[in-house]
Amino acid sequence: MSNAEATTDLYSTETILKAADEEVEKASAASRSRLSAEEKNPDGKEQAVTPEDELISMETLRPSPVQWPERFPGMDEFLTMSDTPIYTRSTDYANNLTMEDMAKINQLAQLTPEQLIENIKSMHDEIYQLGLREAKEMTRGKLLGIFDRDRVPKRQP
Repeated sequence: MSNAEATTDLYSTETILKAADEEVEKASAASRSRLSAEEKNPDGKEQAVTPEDELISMETLRPSPVQWPERFPGMDEFLTMSDTPIYTRSTDYANNLTMEDMAKINQLAQLTPEQLIENIKSMHDEIYQLGLREAKEMTRGKLLGIFDRDRVPKRQP
């Protein structure tokens, strides 16, 4: 692409050099002739196409920093310095457990799978009932006007 024009597509996601029409025609003719030469044996017979030949890609891949340049200089270093969960060291959670926590873990570890499933289902039902009670109390509070911030409290003389 030595004679490539330096024009770009305005709505393109990346800058692409446009080649002259003659170069495109030459390149396509060269690729057609190369493919036709590869398909024929020296005997003049066509060669059988194998599955590996169908999977060959003639595309050349560019390195990613060229294709996707760093948007803000220094951003990669900043991201690796931050204390996000990806970069934080894992803490030993066993040191944070109390004796009650360890007793509950041991109790659950001794249950059979069926008993454990039943225990989880009962906890789920209890959580659901707690949610229903909380929803009722929130509705009651709204009806009584407890949550109105705009309401001025009444003062008694």
